Amino acid sequence: MPEELDECSFKTVRTENMGYCPNQEVVGGVKADFYYIPMDQLKTVTKPVVTVNTSYEAGVTLLALVPETDKGFKKTTCMIDENELKNNLVGTVGNMKDQAQFDGMLPNFIKKNVGFIKRHKNTPMCYVVVDSTGQKWVVLDAYMTKADATTAKKYEENAGTAFNVTARSGLYAFDGEIVVIPDTAPTPQTP
Repeated sequence: MPEELDECSFKTVRTENMGYCPNQEVVGGVKADFYYIPMDQLKTVTKPVVTVNTSYEAGVTLLALVPETDKGFKKTTCMIDENELKNNLVGTVGNMKDQAQFDGMLPNFIKKNVGFIKRHKNTPMCYVVVDSTGQKWVVLDAYMTKADATTAKKYEENAGTAFNVTARSGLYAFDGEIVVIPDTAPTPQTP
């Protein structure tokens, strides 16, 4: 059985060397595609158990992210170079908390984008964002905190919907597969 972490003592806090190779390329940004699912459609979210022997990486890596039966992630493409993923600290000295944030830009001023914002403005969501190195990062229990859809003023400007989602927890890495399900045809509405 792993030795338990004494939450009230800094004597058992694990420390690690964090070497960096200056010959490695450091890149920023995220991939254009991201994935999302309402939290209520996730069957299993297995967070890591942190003990005195848990490495930094293992302490932030989800072990499972499984949708309910007949549910799955949806994929959306954002505008290139207009998106950002952040892992912030908020609070006061000695009482800091983790906060994950994803800022995205959906291209074009179209009904689908406006409908996405309208439908999910108050939905607790799970977002999976892939960074430029290919690492999947998960924002759990995220709420939309801002969304601005614009046609832009000039032809050469970016039209689209800029949005922000924030979670009251830190980012988690995920190394497993993301199950994307195809859209089903909507039921026609009768007048």
